[in-house]
Amino acid sequence: MRLIITAVIAILSLSSFAQKSPVVHKLFLYSGDSIEGTRLIYSTPILKAPVFQMDGENFQTDIVQFLQNNNGYLANLNKIYSDKSERYALRIKKGKMNLFEEIDMAFYGADELEIDKTIDESKQEMLATGTIFQYYNIGNGEVKKATLKNLRKDIDGVEAARKELNYHRNMKVLQFSLIAVGAGLITYGIIEQSGDDVRFSIPMAVGIVVGGSSYFLEKKKEDALWFAADAYNKN
Repeated sequence: MRLIITAVIAILSLSSFAQKSPVVHKLFLYSGDSIEGTRLIYSTPILKAPVFQMDGENFQTDIVQFLQNNNGYLANLNKIYSDKSERYALRIKKGKMNLFEEIDMAFYGADELEIDKTIDESKQEMLATGTIFQYYNIGNGEVKKATLKNLRKDIDGVEAARKELNYHRNMKVLQFSLIAVGAGLITYGIIEQSGDDVRFSIPMAVGIVVGGSSYFLEKKKEDALWFAADAYNKN
């Protein structure tokens, strides 16, 4: 009994220590070097280019590929857009294939993730939801957009992943087809009344319904990319 109590106390002590252990802040450079510290922040000086400050030392953002701070593990998207873009993404799922969602470094580059309620809603949308799969990388490789073209190159070799990518493609084609048919019906409804005052007609109503139904395929289409990533990671 005493042995059990001692073991429980030891586990609780270790757990408490682990929770209090500070996060190791890191910068991973494109050169392959990495820099560790205790305080990493994203600084935007007035009239100067933004920099990363690691324990007071400045690093230009365009040389940084990945970083880790109190708010998570983030990727620089400057090789997708441009060195001056200052766009970043938060890793929302870790595995052989890491998934990322774009965020605003104004929120994630500080010591803590603090949301100012006075900030307009359009900027608050740049907080991660954990549900939007926009970018990915394999291992520690370059970050890419989560497009069908890119994913086919990287994970198509896994049969289960390929099936999900095919499903995504089929949903995309079906969406386009529904929109095209809907637009055609609406156009037909307008042309049918040429010479008269255009009124809302049955073909136009059907066109709106058909075209609008494409919206309900969006979630299935996007879910297929998540399932493809999961299949790759499980392989």
